[in-house]
Amino acid sequence: MKYRLWIILISSLSWAVFVNAKEFNYHAYQLENGLQVVIIPNTRAPVVYHSIWYKVGSADSPTHKTGLAHFLEHLMFKGTTRFPKDSFKRTINDLGGEQNANTSWDRTVYFVTIAKEHLPLVMAMEADRMHNLIVTEEDIAKEKDVVLQERRSTTDVHPENCLFEAGNANFFWEHPMANLL
Repeated sequence: MKYRLWIILISSLSWAVFVNAKEFNYHAYQLENGLQVVIIPNTRAPVVYHSIWYKVGSADSPTHKTGLAHFLEHLMFKGTTRFPKDSFKRTINDLGGEQNANTSWDRTVYFVTIAKEHLPLVMAMEADRMHNLIVTEEDIAKEKDVVLQERRSTTDVHPENCLFEAGNANFFWEHPMANLL
C-alpha cells in the first residue's frame, strides 16, 4: 500500500512539473550595455518577481579572505540620494512587497516580489542603488559586525560547516574555491 501511494505521489509531482514547465515560455536577450535580461511570463497572479543577479560571490574574494561578497550584499541596502537610508525597504513594504538578497559562491542576487504595477519603481530603485550607493564609515562598521555575527551563528557553531570550510581551504589552497562554505 505504501509503495502504491509513493508511485501516485511521484506521478502527480511529475505531471505538475510537466504542466508548469510549459508555462516557462521565457524570453532572453542582452541589452547594449551587456545586461542580460530574462523574462518568464506567469499570469497566475498579478505580481512580479524582479531579481538582479551579479556574477560575483565568495569564490571571487581573494584567497582565504571570506565574506567580502556577503558584506557588499549588506552594504547595497544602504541608501542613495534619491532613495535615502532604509527607504528601499520601507517603500517595498509599504507597497505590500517583499525584498531580500542572498550570496552564494558564484553570484549575489537581490530580489523583490511586488504587485506588477510597481515594477517600474522597483527597476528605478535597483538602477539607482547600482550607480549611486552612499556608504558611510558607520555603515561599514555596522554591517561588518552584522556579517561577522551571521558567520558566528551559521558557520562557527556548526562543526560540519567548519569541516567543509577547512576542507575547501586545504583542497583548493591557491584557488578561489578555497573561500567556499
